[in-house]
Amino acid sequence: MVLAPEVRKQKLTELLARGPTGGNQKLHYQGVTQSFNVYRVDLDWLIYNRHNGRLEAEMLTWEQEHAVTPEHYDDVLHGLIENLLWNSSVTSNERTLEDLEDKQQQRPGIVSLDGVIIDGNRRAMLLRRLEGKKKTKQYLDAIVLPHAYDENQKEIVRLETQYQLGEDAKVEYGPLQKYLHARRLRVDLNILEEEIDKLMGQSKGYAKNLLEIMALMDDYLEHIGCPRLYTLLTTEEGMFVDLNGDLNRLRNGNARVPWAFDPEFDVLQLKNIQFDYIRLGEHSDAGKSYREISHQSKGKNFFAHKEIWETFRDKHQAKVDPATMEMGTLEEFIEENQGNDSKVQAARARNEVWSKKVQASMKENFGKSSTKLEYKVGELAPREYLERAILAINKVDIESPGFLADRENEALVREINRRTFEMKKKFERAAN
Repeated sequence: MVLAPEVRKQKLTELLARGPTGGNQKLHYQGVTQSFNVYRVDLDWLIYNRHNGRLEAEMLTWEQEHAVTPEHYDDVLHGLIENLLWNSSVTSNERTLEDLEDKQQQRPGIVSLDGVIIDGNRRAMLLRRLEGKKKTKQYLDAIVLPHAYDENQKEIVRLETQYQLGEDAKVEYGPLQKYLHARRLRVDLNILEEEIDKLMGQSKGYAKNLLEIMALMDDYLEHIGCPRLYTLLTTEEGMFVDLNGDLNRLRNGNARVPWAFDPEFDVLQLKNIQFDYIRLGEHSDAGKSYREISHQSKGKNFFAHKEIWETFRDKHQAKVDPATMEMGTLEEFIEENQGNDSKVQAARARNEVWSKKVQASMKENFGKSSTKLEYKVGELAPREYLERAILAINKVDIESPGFLADRENEALVREINRRTFEMKKKFERAAN
């Protein structure tokens, strides 16, 4: 059972009074590098850090799903975090568990005076498993900071950042962690971007970029009607990074776009269409074909060519926007489709329904625009264009009912006939 904060604080204060149980270690805390004693801490006096780097996205999503405050912590949440820590890397955890059983704990953790684990969450989870396996009491060797977590949160999170994301960080975290953590430092704790750069061991401007991309991710979740459900953002990091760069270049006038686009209206439309392709997910492949929309340089993208972009945009808005409006809200979807265990599961199911509605039209629109772009920027010889035209025409099934039923086909055939007649006459004149 999770102990109350005041009880945990009392237990740890009494432990400090009894004296250290093993060695010491230097920490840079409150702007000073100082030596801290290491204590043998009862696992029952500790709770997991909800902002732990491995599961911040899961915790923020859980808060949104269950409408709880960031201060909430009970036995249910304790067990949830324990399972998340184990499932975050089962193979690695199994190896570390064997290592702990064989060699015991090699490096001390760090805990606050009220028992929040700052560094060592995974080790504490594994020690609890070892305790259940061996039926022997286990302890976490740890430095105990002189402050409770909420009493000195800014300084404790500074320390936490250096261990999780700084130059000395030893564990690779998920793709979302750095964005979520940068926002927490800047927005929740009012730490300046320049200091965040240093805490994360990065060069100037790193935090600014993270915060911009995090804001874009939040815009995307609002766009699809799933605010703060961060576990939906698991595979699209590169698409957001590229889109953020595109939007900055367009708004700042640094993009080579040879038409007078509106830096607010047109760029907003671009962002929303890109969000729909992120949601569809089919273009974030190894070839990164989504970059043809606005990211590829030297004019090799739809937005760089007014006529290609406007046709692409208008067809998207005509087909996709109405289908999106018909979907309704996530809450309405949950009401109509009972059986989902969580909001995230419902959101994923809703996205699948949306994808089935728009997939064909989005892929067709993208494909046609890509072909137009290829011809626009390509430098093929006339013979290569003629060979491609023959191949395309040979694919047309003139016996199919749709050939005559679609009245636009007749106009296209007449245009092809006009162009080929002009080409034929050119050869005839050249021969005379």
